[in-house]
Amino acid sequence: MVESTSPSRDPSPPPSRSKSPTTTDKPPLVLVTGGTGFLAKWVIATLLRSPTPYRIRTTLRTPSRIDEIKSSLLEAGIPESQISAIEFTHADLSSNDGWTTALKDVSYVQHIASPFPAHPPKDEYDLIIPAVEGTKRVMRAARDAGVKRVVLTSSFAAIAYGARHVGRDSAVPIIEDDWTDLSKPRIVPAYAKSKTLAERAAWEIVESESGLNSRSGSGSKSPSGSGSGSASGSASGMELVVINPVNIYGPALGREDSTTFRSISEFLDGNAPGIPRVQYGVVDVRDCAELHVLAMTHASAPGERFICIGEGSLWMEDIAKILKKNLGDKAKKVPALVLPDMLVRGVGVFMPVARLLLADLGVHRVISGHKARELLGWESHFSNEEAILAAAESILKFNT
Repeated sequence: MVESTSPSRDPSPPPSRSKSPTTTDKPPLVLVTGGTGFLAKWVIATLLRSPTPYRIRTTLRTPSRIDEIKSSLLEAGIPESQISAIEFTHADLSSNDGWTTALKDVSYVQHIASPFPAHPPKDEYDLIIPAVEGTKRVMRAARDAGVKRVVLTSSFAAIAYGARHVGRDSAVPIIEDDWTDLSKPRIVPAYAKSKTLAERAAWEIVESESGLNSRSGSGSKSPSGSGSGSASGSASGMELVVINPVNIYGPALGREDSTTFRSISEFLDGNAPGIPRVQYGVVDVRDCAELHVLAMTHASAPGERFICIGEGSLWMEDIAKILKKNLGDKAKKVPALVLPDMLVRGVGVFMPVARLLLADLGVHRVISGHKARELLGWESHFSNEEAILAAAESILKFNT
């Protein structure tokens, strides 16, 4: 089963990527997990637009969704002739079946697939166990297949709830050395726990083979406090890079029901009674995909984690104002009332959706995206407003 893609992207990628293969070599094969996902589709498109040619294979849990990916890539401007070169394969994070086939002859893995709940699970381990076991499954299969490098999509949630920052405003910038503190179970949401534990599991697999201490404490890019770049690869030679994105917005390539999109959709539909006092970092999906591709071959990337953030953070009130300012009548149902924190906390006792906000309610964070820019030369090209409006326009186009 096959499909591929490759028009050039503007702006062009940084010049630090690996050289193109010789004419006698096949281009490197990249496995992108979870090909139907919002970010995964853009990573595929960005890989195929790269000046370095790549062959693409992607995993799906549901083979019947192949046409959806093809349509999405056409929406991204990828020529049909290239889409037809993508390989599709069935593999599920919950099963060992299919991963040996998926990873055959693969040089690089973009591991993006991960469970994300629409509502907080009744038992947090219903989210944590699949996330951790799925990550272990992919990492071990990649190691056994002789993969050169894995780029793992973690989350800023694996960083945000560190001991220096949990539950309070802080002028101290949050950086990659910070890790979510799992000793505060009442404060840390289940999703953040799942991403933290899944990322730790990935580092532990790499470090256990390289003879380094496992990442299980706090500090540096690893919980164990090992120094920067200390765990670039395992004894098998496999390297690991982790991307920790903040909330991802930007244009969808089809219907999108992620949590970030759902919050905008509820504003536009008039289903939000008011605006919670919550602030999130913002990055455009196109910029986030660019960082994933850059980290895949950059010489300075192995053994590092990178916060992926664009211009900075926005309060939900700022997002509402952007919608009202730019969308006219389409934003007439967007609320203007900012809800008192006490009210949101009270509602959170009864409403699972509101409960998702409680750990971030009223908290201002200063998030540093300096490392990716300094070490890899990555740049964000889309403003917060552009990212929010592109997401809103996608909702109006595909979700209504």
